[in-house]
Amino acid sequence: MKDSQFRILYRQFLFRMVDLELLSADAKGDMDKLFGQFAALLIFISLCLCILAGVGGAGLVLEWSGVHFMIAVTMLVVGLFAILSWDSTFPDKRDVMVLAPLPIRSRTVFFAKIAAVGTALGLTVAALHCASGFVWPMSLNNYHAATIAPSIAYDSAMEPLSASGVGPVLGKDLAKALQQGRGAVVGVWKNGEQRVFAYGAAKPDSIFEIGSITKTFTGLALAQMVEAGKARLDEPVRELLPPDTVRHPDAPDMTLLDLATHRSGLPPVPNNLHPGNMRDAYAGYSADDLYAFLRYWGAGKSPYVTFQYSNLGFGLLGHALANRAGVGYEDLVNRITGPLGMPDTVVTLSDAQEKRLIQGYSGLDAPVGTMDLGVLAGAGAIKSTAGDMLRYLAANLHQEKTELRAAIEDTHKLRGQIGPGADIALAWAYDADHGIYEHDGGTAGYTSDALFSPQGQYAVVVLTNAGPDMFQFASVLAEHVRGRLAGERAISLNTVLVPAGGGGGWGFLREFAAWWGTMLAAGAFIYCCVLGAQGLAAQLLPRKYFLRLSSYMQMAAFGIFVGAFFLEPKLVSPGALLIRQNSAYLEWSPSYWFLGLFQQLNGSPALPELATRAWIGMAVAFGATGSAYTLAYLRTMRKIVEEPDIAPAVGGRSWLPGFGNGFATAVGQFSIRTILRSRQHRLLLALYLGLGFATAILFRRSDQAAGVIGEAVQLGPLCATIMIMIVCLAGIRVVFSMPTDMRANWIFRIMPLPDGSRCMVARRRAFYALSVAPVCLLSAPLLISLWGWRVAAQHLLLMALLGSALAEVGLHGRQKLPFTCSYLPGKSNFNISFLLCSLLVFTVMIEAVKLERDSFGNAGWYGAAAGLMLALAIAARWSAARLAASPEGVLQFEEAAEPAIFTLDLHRDGVTPISEGD
Repeated sequence: MKDSQFRILYRQFLFRMVDLELLSADAKGDMDKLFGQFAALLIFISLCLCILAGVGGAGLVLEWSGVHFMIAVTMLVVGLFAILSWDSTFPDKRDVMVLAPLPIRSRTVFFAKIAAVGTALGLTVAALHCASGFVWPMSLNNYHAATIAPSIAYDSAMEPLSASGVGPVLGKDLAKALQQGRGAVVGVWKNGEQRVFAYGAAKPDSIFEIGSITKTFTGLALAQMVEAGKARLDEPVRELLPPDTVRHPDAPDMTLLDLATHRSGLPPVPNNLHPGNMRDAYAGYSADDLYAFLRYWGAGKSPYVTFQYSNLGFGLLGHALANRAGVGYEDLVNRITGPLGMPDTVVTLSDAQEKRLIQGYSGLDAPVGTMDLGVLAGAGAIKSTAGDMLRYLAANLHQEKTELRAAIEDTHKLRGQIGPGADIALAWAYDADHGIYEHDGGTAGYTSDALFSPQGQYAVVVLTNAGPDMFQFASVLAEHVRGRLAGERAISLNTVLVPAGGGGGWGFLREFAAWWGTMLAAGAFIYCCVLGAQGLAAQLLPRKYFLRLSSYMQMAAFGIFVGAFFLEPKLVSPGALLIRQNSAYLEWSPSYWFLGLFQQLNGSPALPELATRAWIGMAVAFGATGSAYTLAYLRTMRKIVEEPDIAPAVGGRSWLPGFGNGFATAVGQFSIRTILRSRQHRLLLALYLGLGFATAILFRRSDQAAGVIGEAVQLGPLCATIMIMIVCLAGIRVVFSMPTDMRANWIFRIMPLPDGSRCMVARRRAFYALSVAPVCLLSAPLLISLWGWRVAAQHLLLMALLGSALAEVGLHGRQKLPFTCSYLPGKSNFNISFLLCSLLVFTVMIEAVKLERDSFGNAGWYGAAAGLMLALAIAARWSAARLAASPEGVLQFEEAAEPAIFTLDLHRDGVTPISEGD
């Protein structure tokens, strides 16, 4: 008997896991069919994810990135499923009121509910990985090669080290990391003490290419010439070039300061390179080539361009300064290195220096030669030693001891923002959190990093003879030394051997078990986090208040899952994750924890700290969920019976605004209250807004990926606010069409309703109040903080006009009161139309927003754009009003099905034109 009760309850709970009312206004839908649709969708996603399985043969970084992406997708899908099953995972009023009178033990209900939850979770993960769960392990097993990788961990903090104390700490770890001809030199300066440590194939006086650290010398050369009165920071670059090289631009001039702060708008490299060797792409690039590019590109810049890293820009700056000084770029460098006593810092090596140049290797361990940057030498042509670079950094720390004091001080002045907590001076990047100036560099066969801290009175330079790779070894090593000098925890320099795929049957079984174990564990962790938070809130709060909070917790969980998925970096580059700005992801992102767990289950020693965090996270989540379910079994059922579900209203006055006449006010206030009270409509609207915010994040990240960050007008915020307006209008249009309760709309049917025109006015005001108005009001503070009130007001006006036009289009069709009239989903093409419009929007939005941005500086263009948008809004409003005044504008509560029998209406002038004889 008990087994029969358990099976029946288990089946009922399982098929009630997803709240059907969240997906359809018809609560009598077929749950078997619904689950089939869910499964089909997840299987389709699984088949699509199989396409990415080929990264298993593309190197360790891409392999880790692919596995991490699959973990993140799993957590997102399970998180969304947990949101859809929000009110089905704990005992509810229906369970208590229906089952309590029956001879069923509470523990039977309890265990049936847990079994249903576990089954639903397992089926979700199984459907998502039904194909990828076989293809990915097979790919990883067949193609993965043994690789030496950094451990991606942190060593505990110790007392701040002196310059001489750094050597013993580094020696042991670097001896393991540097093999096959690799070498590194680490220079440390602290409180007047200077030390140089050489490892591997390098010697203390070995010469390296320093790559883009050259840009700091170019910036100092600019400051020298400004100090001597031979140039101005705001001087147009075309004035430092031969006459008639490039014409006077129509746009604002590109200045020397723009070049020195990467705000010129120039691309990273010119488009007319002609390399014979891709590892030496600048070789042979001459002044004539540079001038040809400038004639094509022009010497102007967009008023809205912001930070965009450009080797071309600094190469042009070095060449322009040399032109003005009447010397070569190397002579400009000598004016710095001579006074600072840096004999081994040169562009062209002497014969003796050639012998001390350490052989460079590409990121794939192939020997490479030095780079020839030609006319773009100011971007990265300098070679140097660690000793010389320490003298250079010491001069930056104590410029008062040099004859270049004023010029060096100028190079430290901050000139603009390049990212969160980061600013740019003349070439130097400034990290406000740690108070350091830093620049790194990389050529085909060398990487480097240099930093100094005026507050901490220390400096670090790292030079290596290995080209750039995903591990960013030079930057990681420099950050490790900085942490030791500052007395902070330091990046671990230990390396591990990630074993190759086992191959064969046993290797596949291990990969298969590790894959499924990780994905099930990641899904269970996310599901338990949701259950634990929800269950503990239910126990700590009175039931009536918990029911109010529950819906907002549901929406918050949705925002967290979507935001985390789109915000966290998906490319698992060990160096990028360990450096300061991204290290928080290792500590707080569960998807990275389970990447470590996958490595551990697969027998790899990599990422041990992340695996430990995964185990701790699962223990906490499972413990919280177990406690919540136990308390639900002991207390929730009693609370459901004893405590009311709805708290009484407080006060008799309405806080909602009026909307004009009494009917419009009633419709508007009813719409707002329904959105606030109806979990179904609120969550559906959140799904639309979630799509909008995800798109907004992608637009913003596209700006960051291009280096377009700063105070000027960027495309990302413009596109993002417009997209949010569009999805908000679409979401409100959909939820307005879904009745709260079809059985209750008889109340509205018996009321004396006004004509179609007055109904249209009421609908319009409610529509605007819940879509156009809040998007504009919430966007205004953000846009004003970014660009100031003038540009923000211009964009808000165009956005409001666009929203008005789209809102009027959304009011077309059969006229219905919000939340009271039904629609037949099979007859509605709105969702298809929305998808098509979205594709169209993505196709034309970027170009349209570029035109809008350009119009901000041109009153005529802006007036034309605003006039066009106003005309569209007026035309759409006139069309909607005309429809409302027509016979088709009569309010309809339900769409009647088409009759099975149609009359042909063969009467003419009251006579049937068919003879009786016929």
